[in-house]
Amino acid sequence: MKFINYYKVLGVSRISSSSDIKKAYYRLARRYHPDKSDGSKKVLDKFILINQAYNILGNLENRLKYNIELDKHETGELESI
Repeated sequence: MKFINYYKVLGVSRISSSSDIKKAYYRLARRYHPDKSDGSKKVLDKFILINQAYNILGNLENRLKYNIELDKHETGELESI
């Protein structure tokens, strides 16, 4: 399974506040919402990815766990496929 950088998905930095993450999520969710788009699979996949990112980064406990995994990935301890 490929490791996904959810910070890049939402377009925020790792030191972003919870408020900034939430704003980025809502902005992107509105932009890529299936009801407001052409209904393509690509847009739907992007919307799903945005939701996954917010589910991880929008919850402090999940975000802390994710940051540990991100550190492992960036240092090469965790190999992406």
